[in-house]
Amino acid sequence: MHTVLDSRILDLNAEASGIDMEKLMDNAGRAVARLVKSLKPRKVVVACGSGNNGGDGYTAASILLTDGISVECCPVSPPATVLCKKKYKAFLNNKGKVVDEIEFEKYDVVVDALLGVGLSRPPRDRYLSIIERINGSGKRVISVDVPSGFPSQHSVKSDFTVTMQFQKEGMKKSNSGKIVTAEVGFPLEVINMIGPGDTLALPSSEQNSHKGDNGICGLVGGSKMYHGAPTYMAKSALRMGPDLVNLFSPSIIHNYIASNCEEIILKKSGIDYIEFNYELMKFIKERANALAIGPGISRNEAALDAASKIIQFTHSQKKSIVIDADALESARSISDFRGNAVLTPHRGEFRSTFGLEPDEESVKKVARKINAVILLKGEIDIVTDGEMMKKNKSYHHQSMTRGGTGDLVTGAVAGLLSRKVDPLHSAFLASYIIGTAGVTAFNRMGYSYLISDMVDIIPEILATGSKQNY
Repeated sequence: MHTVLDSRILDLNAEASGIDMEKLMDNAGRAVARLVKSLKPRKVVVACGSGNNGGDGYTAASILLTDGISVECCPVSPPATVLCKKKYKAFLNNKGKVVDEIEFEKYDVVVDALLGVGLSRPPRDRYLSIIERINGSGKRVISVDVPSGFPSQHSVKSDFTVTMQFQKEGMKKSNSGKIVTAEVGFPLEVINMIGPGDTLALPSSEQNSHKGDNGICGLVGGSKMYHGAPTYMAKSALRMGPDLVNLFSPSIIHNYIASNCEEIILKKSGIDYIEFNYELMKFIKERANALAIGPGISRNEAALDAASKIIQFTHSQKKSIVIDADALESARSISDFRGNAVLTPHRGEFRSTFGLEPDEESVKKVARKINAVILLKGEIDIVTDGEMMKKNKSYHHQSMTRGGTGDLVTGAVAGLLSRKVDPLHSAFLASYIIGTAGVTAFNRMGYSYLISDMVDIIPEILATGSKQNY
């Protein structure tokens, strides 16, 4: 089931793909007008907001006018988006009438086109007032996409909702009336696309929050042979913005890690290879919001045994976990991750871990079977929880085969999980962020870029995403 967030992401990804958003709005308006006409109304009023939900409303009103239906529009706030302004002018040019206040006794059908899926907080001020008046009007109400105010308690009580493309999670008859799903024309490849819209999943810190409130991330990695992998994992996790990152690694590589990543809290996990010690157990149980394990641990028997114990304990504590690289073999001991894990294999690792070819159907099948998210890394990243699946085709570069890229992905997922982004959206977003960093690094430096250059580009990507996250 797609969420309201998924709908917002889809809109931005469609725009980034060059989709004609006006055509989609026209299709949405036609779907709303079709339902209105089926009720055989005497007179209709459309309450319009300032965004594209309002644009859908003005479009529906223009179609109703053309079809001879008596209809008026009430702009609860002036049109603000380009398309809303255009559809408002088109309604006026069609000799449409605008009213400042709605006298509900004059109408028998009210179209709610106030607030769509872009709402990020409960409605306030004039919007809250008009929602309350609509709910008290006793008229038949049709909402556009979602009832305005959904999913808050202060939402329109609709008799019908024309929802676009797919029904949103949480919508049911008691809060949305009869739900009509309208196909508005999003291409399948855009629906299944990982892109810049996925940055809408980035969380914001509360103004009165304190250290630790916005994510405590735990990482386990490294061995006497591999010190770069845990360092890159840690740097990537830090870039996602958690308050604290704790890296548990063998003491033999601590000097290298400490001199290359001062911002982390470095903890001992073994001497030459990782081990499951008391301090790590206490951290997972009492402090960690999420844990990542795998990069650089090697295939040493003792390390793999420790990884298995760490994974099982983290799972028993119901903490989110990311499993990568050599730790993937240890993940096979758990048959049901309860939707709280992200596995990040490349294609060879997927084949050796699960004994299946790394194609879309196999990845989806395994994710469903073990109840986890799988981020299959490759030329095209595939991300699925066994139900929903999206692919990163465009935000990736062929040069990203170099060592360290996967460690960045693992760290990014862990950092996002620690900030309470759900596993599926953490994986979508990590794929986009690291993929875009690789594309940007290549465009600037060609094949000479370093993994550390990708790390330094991540803030640009996240800053752009934060500006569009309204």
